[in-house]
Amino acid sequence: MKKQLPKSLKPGDTIGIITPAGIISKFQLQTIVDTIHGLAYKSYFLPSVLSAQGYLAGTDAERAEELMHMFENKKVNAVMCARGGYGANRILNLLDYKTIQKNPKIFIGYSDISSLITAFYQKCGLVSFHGPVGISEFNEFTAKIFSDILTCPNDTYEYPYEREPETEHNSEFDFYTISKGCAEGKLIGGNLSLINSLIGTDFEPIFKNKLVFLEDIDEKPYKIDRMLTQLIQATDIKLAAGIIFGVFKGCEVENTPSFTLKETLEQLIKPLNLPSVYGFPFGHIKNNMTLPAGTSALLDANRKTLKLTEPSVY
Repeated sequence: MKKQLPKSLKPGDTIGIITPAGIISKFQLQTIVDTIHGLAYKSYFLPSVLSAQGYLAGTDAERAEELMHMFENKKVNAVMCARGGYGANRILNLLDYKTIQKNPKIFIGYSDISSLITAFYQKCGLVSFHGPVGISEFNEFTAKIFSDILTCPNDTYEYPYEREPETEHNSEFDFYTISKGCAEGKLIGGNLSLINSLIGTDFEPIFKNKLVFLEDIDEKPYKIDRMLTQLIQATDIKLAAGIIFGVFKGCEVENTPSFTLKETLEQLIKPLNLPSVYGFPFGHIKNNMTLPAGTSALLDANRKTLKLTEPSVY
């Protein structure tokens, strides 16, 4: 599949807001609009952005139509998911990937949005972005990387590292090497639970020779173990170039018989002999760096650095 780069964002561009998964409130929508305007962009959304049906932001057809409208609308320069939640998997078979391929645009989100990011790259070759959703906290760290990645077609970009304040005694935010080495490959990945849910579907990612990035939230170590074990046994992740773990917030346990999160990861990942690092600032945390799925990058697990080696926008 030929790789499709979206056009970079410019001040005054229009960002379309969609809800392909969970529900948002009117207050949250206004907050998202204010955030987009504060970043010097215009906002645009359909009335369906506030739809609700059970735990979903409208029917499957409604959410798919909303997404397709943003790619088809020539006045929309980028598409931002308002939030994650659940439901993106349900619309994967309802999307027109040929139309998306013909209209490459910045598409950004994380968590449940990992399914769409993966599908767009697998089916369209579109570089999409694992990064903040509309309701995210656009602090200085998050906003700077968002701008660095989406507005500048840099040939190289080395990600900064910043540990969140007041996490010094929280091991989930530790930054450490699992297996040493250097590796280069195209980035692919997202939320572990969602990537795991794509196994056996038409949207299952190809991990061979890729730099795989993974994160999750509120999953006990045995559940992390179960999902990683399935990935290792059922996919080609053993042939990946390297593995990049974000912060697994809420995934450590206390006062119960269990492996620690670190022990769980080391038991499963070290035998793969792939350069791998835990604790890059992305995922369900305040510091959420923007990662372009489909862009080549270099991981130095010894130095714990990650550098893009080609542009992800033009």
